Amino acid sequence: MSLTLRQSETPGSFSAAGVTYRLAVPNDDRTIRDLLRKNDMDSWARMSIEREPSFFHGENLVGQSSAVIAYMTDAPEQVIGTYAMAEQQTHVNGRPMDTAYLGALRVNPEYRHKIRFLKNGFASVRALSGIDRLTTFTSVAIENSVARRLLEANLRGMPRYTPVGDFDSMGISTRQGEPVELLQPAVPGDIPSLVEFFNASAASYQFSPVLSRQWLASLTGSFGLRLDDFWLLKNGQDVCGCIAIWDQRSFKQIVSRGYRFPLNLLRGSYNLYARLTGRLALPRPGKQLEQVFLSFFALGKQAGDSANAVVREALTIARRKGAQVGTLGLSAQNPLGHRLRQSLRANVYRSCIETVHWADGAEPALDTRSPQPEVGLL
Repeated sequence: MSLTLRQSETPGSFSAAGVTYRLAVPNDDRTIRDLLRKNDMDSWARMSIEREPSFFHGENLVGQSSAVIAYMTDAPEQVIGTYAMAEQQTHVNGRPMDTAYLGALRVNPEYRHKIRFLKNGFASVRALSGIDRLTTFTSVAIENSVARRLLEANLRGMPRYTPVGDFDSMGISTRQGEPVELLQPAVPGDIPSLVEFFNASAASYQFSPVLSRQWLASLTGSFGLRLDDFWLLKNGQDVCGCIAIWDQRSFKQIVSRGYRFPLNLLRGSYNLYARLTGRLALPRPGKQLEQVFLSFFALGKQAGDSANAVVREALTIARRKGAQVGTLGLSAQNPLGHRLRQSLRANVYRSCIETVHWADGAEPALDTRSPQPEVGLL
């Protein structure tokens, strides 16, 4: 099933309470990029997730995606914010299923904390797409307690947000890499065994990606990933582990926008300490974090003891690409994550994965598997 446009008064748009919510088109590119740049993720380190030189270069990486832009109907230059919807096939209760990810919410400061904009924004999701017919999930930062209380309050006119588990994004300095030479790049002949191995492993988690032979064979590097960016751990001819070095810097950047006190004053001293200990150095405000994703990571049961070596070799490969940081995303309940947090000096950003469903729809019937979406697609 693909995201399908629902007809409203004006095709591709939905209006409520003086606000228009409209599917973004190429002419909106600069507006969306400005929203992403100016609305950073406010934490001890303020980081903006940007999409230069074009927002649309980073769309449809896996499946189909679209963005929505909101503005005052009578004054289109007064932009409220944006959000994105993406269909992707993931594992749900161990089986491949069409699902939807709701994310990339950015709201200009003067319009935040106004419940009518939020409620009507959710109404626009239903009006502009068919994702309310899919199992829909999203990610909310654990430390964003204000947003979580609001979204999980089950307010009238809003969908129900239900937490299903925590997810860790681990930023690891590539200085911790070691060329242990366990891995080999995938070749076309590896595709069938890679797909079979990865999907069997990923099925143990909710919302983990589903690899397909067709998608792997189609990779050209146009969005930072080729088949030979998948590195395999083998036992003879059998694949028993995999990890991909996904370099999205050509269309997606993480940029420092500042630091809270006292880190804003101590960043230089901290970075000296980080260089000496192999930790993640903090870029100066306005500078991009040279990061790649360590994606599609899986190890067979017999290869679990190799987790540290596999990730360290992947970090070495990432460093050859000019990256300072490799970001690995794992369920907080994944035992491999526990091992890696003990052996590697990682900066951990924890978020809560939540399902989103509307009152007139069925609540997703999920079993006890913990969530592990692909970090490069969040």
